[in-house]
Amino acid sequence: MTILLTGGTGELGLSLLSGLAQVEAVWAISRQPRLALEPGTKWLVADLLDPPALESACRGVRVVIHMAAATHSAQSAPYFDCNVQGTANLLSAAERAGVELFVHISTRAIGAAGGAYSHSKELAEQAVKKSQLAWVILRPAEVYGTGGRDPVLSLAQSLRKHSFVPILGAGQHELSPVCIEDVRDAILRCVQRPVAQGHTYVLAGPQRLTYLELVERLEGLLGLSPRRRIFIPLPIARMVFALSGSLGIGPYVPDQLPRLLLPKSSDIREAARDLDYEPRVIEAGLRPLLGLPSL
Repeated sequence: MTILLTGGTGELGLSLLSGLAQVEAVWAISRQPRLALEPGTKWLVADLLDPPALESACRGVRVVIHMAAATHSAQSAPYFDCNVQGTANLLSAAERAGVELFVHISTRAIGAAGGAYSHSKELAEQAVKKSQLAWVILRPAEVYGTGGRDPVLSLAQSLRKHSFVPILGAGQHELSPVCIEDVRDAILRCVQRPVAQGHTYVLAGPQRLTYLELVERLEGLLGLSPRRRIFIPLPIARMVFALSGSLGIGPYVPDQLPRLLLPKSSDIREAARDLDYEPRVIEAGLRPLLGLPSL
């Protein structure tokens, strides 16, 4: 079976790529030429906004795993260009090529109330469901273990380095951190199990934690004394995010705050039923990543 993967150059994509290539032939899309350093992987040059290139990439493919997305943009247009139009282009190419299954990697932060990114992912999901293809939609929570902009490991590193921790609002927004290996395994299983087709699965961790509770868990795991909490009122945070995005400085974009505060589902019962999804608790997942001994 040949699998076509988009978003293979991203942090989650690279992890998935290594897992997929161990069991299937994988073709991965990149906008720039890449050397095929991963055994069992072939890199193709294509862009989600280039329909002819996508049609060529989909020929001979049985499964498409669509992970590519614009995630951090100061403007809304790239979200809709990449996440909506790009997904529509890929769906059309997959239909014409006779692809058997389309696996769409979405997000728990879904809906217009979460800002432009969340709205674009909602529209992309709608396009997937309206297509003529068999499909599965996966909605991962806050994935850790990816490196780069990994929010959980970045927070752990900051707690180790500083004696204080900034908290947005009252720190009551909820997270369900999930280890990258658990997400990767769920993606592999949904490719192999026909029962998953036509379903949307939440891939959250087993624990629902407020941001304050996450800070406390990390402090305990790292053996740190409690860091001084600096609470940042939401109106000020909105101004900072908007200014950072408009000036192109810092890691923030304007829609990041509504996306973070948006209520999200953590219900993993369907994924557990169909995909044997049993995500590890955050302490177990983080210990090897933080260089801590196993219990």
